[in-house]
Amino acid sequence: MCCDAPKDITRRVVKDMSLSHADFFRVLPGIVNAAAYDTHGNVVRIHKGRSSIEIRLSAEHSRRLSALRLPSTRVELLFHNCTDETVAEFLANFDLRFRRGGG
Repeated sequence: MCCDAPKDITRRVVKDMSLSHADFFRVLPGIVNAAAYDTHGNVVRIHKGRSSIEIRLSAEHSRRLSALRLPSTRVELLFHNCTDETVAEFLANFDLRFRRGGG
């Protein structure tokens, strides 16, 4: 799923997340922040003028911790023609949306 990136990519970030595809698509509207986007299977493309962000989800797996089973998905974020500021803002919002509290 995550292969060599095209040459126009400004930045590539890969995250291994304890996340199901259903959870990801439920949170997606908050991630795109009213920007235009389209989905094709497990790939989301967010359009912002000449820039775009592509999010690729791997196949969903399970991670076992003793008797506990957690969903696991590798998420690849590809930033095309994005400024460093845009990348930083997007990643801060992305991480905030998926932050889970514990205690």
